[in-house]
Amino acid sequence: MRNTPGRNVIFGGALALSAAAPLALLPHATRAADGALGLDNLTFTLGGTIYRIPHLEMKGASLPAQDVLALFTGDTKNIEERLARFTAKSVVIPTLSTERKVGDATERASWRDLVVDGVAGGRIAALRAAGAEQTVERPAGEATRYVWGASQARGVDLRQLVHVANAVRLDPQEALKPMIEEESVDSLAIADKDARMTMKTGRLVMTGVKARALLTPPSQLFERIGRLDPDKTEADPTLLKDLIEALASFDVGAIEARDIVATGKGEPADKPYTISAGRFAASRIAGAGVGDVALDNFSLQSSDGGRIAFTRFGLRDAKLASLLDAPIPQLSHIELKGLDADLPDGRISETSRMKFNITDVEANFADFREIAPTKLSARLDRLAIDLAARGEAPSTAQFLALGYRALDLSAALAGEWREKTQEAVFAPLRVEGRDMGAATLKVTFGNVSGAVFSSMALVSKAAALAASVKSVELTLEGGGLIDRLLALEAKQQKGGVEKARAEYAKGADLAVAAVLGGGDKAKKIADAVSAYIMKPRKLMVRLASEKGINAFDALARKPAELLEGMEVEAAAER
Repeated sequence: MRNTPGRNVIFGGALALSAAAPLALLPHATRAADGALGLDNLTFTLGGTIYRIPHLEMKGASLPAQDVLALFTGDTKNIEERLARFTAKSVVIPTLSTERKVGDATERASWRDLVVDGVAGGRIAALRAAGAEQTVERPAGEATRYVWGASQARGVDLRQLVHVANAVRLDPQEALKPMIEEESVDSLAIADKDARMTMKTGRLVMTGVKARALLTPPSQLFERIGRLDPDKTEADPTLLKDLIEALASFDVGAIEARDIVATGKGEPADKPYTISAGRFAASRIAGAGVGDVALDNFSLQSSDGGRIAFTRFGLRDAKLASLLDAPIPQLSHIELKGLDADLPDGRISETSRMKFNITDVEANFADFREIAPTKLSARLDRLAIDLAARGEAPSTAQFLALGYRALDLSAALAGEWREKTQEAVFAPLRVEGRDMGAATLKVTFGNVSGAVFSSMALVSKAAALAASVKSVELTLEGGGLIDRLLALEAKQQKGGVEKARAEYAKGADLAVAAVLGGGDKAKKIADAVSAYIMKPRKLMVRLASEKGINAFDALARKPAELLEGMEVEAAAER
């Protein structure tokens, strides 16, 4: 985290009303004629952050002046107890500043016009600030500036804020308690020192925050993050585990950011890039996991003139704790809608473009065993690729020759592991192309033990090798691709299409015999394939083995020998 923003605007303001460490300047309290209490020259440290409040005014305080002053200067060991007795009608802080070190970075922030209404038992009914500015500076001269707009919060529990900032959790079963009901900031602007990157957002909202004390003090975590070298993660091998534990100590009902726009200098510098998103939202954040994540109306305009956009990206039930055992987090659902891409492809020519779009793609995962799902499904709805835009590229030349100026593909996948029978079934695996046809594959594997899902690679690989193929069924429907292949062949050979069809059918017969032998079962397959080529409507081939065929069988025996030990069905719609 090279430029980590400081704590949230409201978090900083709320914490400033909380506990304290030894003073750097002598504070004092004054009582105005109207009974308002004034405190001056407050400087204290909380959670590794130094707070400075030149002056604050308080009305309707339930504690005597010296007891109120002790909230900022007293012993932190019983600050939660003192806060529980603290009640005030209002607190006004014209200016507040903070400073802290995170690794080699120094973070400084200042808030304007903090107003607190209704403090009862250390709990704030409402809190607002006119705005805030923050800088993060590093020794090499790098600096990032954050400008926060007006902010508001309600239901802020100072006791819990102090507890989370100061305490170390001793009870593993400590319950999470409400800390902030709702918090919002009207806007945020971020810019680095030389303006190579700037970002602006609209309204930011967070609701339903609960928390408990961390096992590792927050200040220590920030220090470790500041020292982290991405290329030397082994220097702090337990950091990820401690971060996940820290995240598990917070629950958040929902987070939302709107109207996000980031710009930066590209290569060359006079051609900037732009990233924008209409909305980012996350909800049901608990136990180091996120129930729902959504990114809407995203767009990336790159420096080279490329563009990628989508209407929605979403995740469901992402569990960050699974990163301890796997490179990607466990989740139950992922989706992408309305993807549209137009990218330059300089490898082909200056005018060549990679243009494609996807209507909808999603995947679902369920019934996890260790690190992997035992049930899954996926769907790709209309992947459209503009072949003509690429020009005469080797990868598109053959399709263009067949008359395809664009590809329009859809696909589906479903699979599950059946523990009772020790089988893994994939049905269907289907790919369909517009003006091409469709292929559907169904596969059943036997002798699949739960060890296949082990997080230990050696164990899972050994279990996979022990599995066997029990049945395979392939169905082809439609003949658009075959008809175009035959038409192109006839054109190149300057002959008729039906002549080419007959030659291909005969060639398929010979090819099957060469691979699978000349037995009756091989002949049944060859006849069905030849008939499909002659009239490409529908072809079905099914191979089954009661005992199954594993990897060692496939290596030790010839295909013809394997075929003879299998049940064979093959038919073509004539």
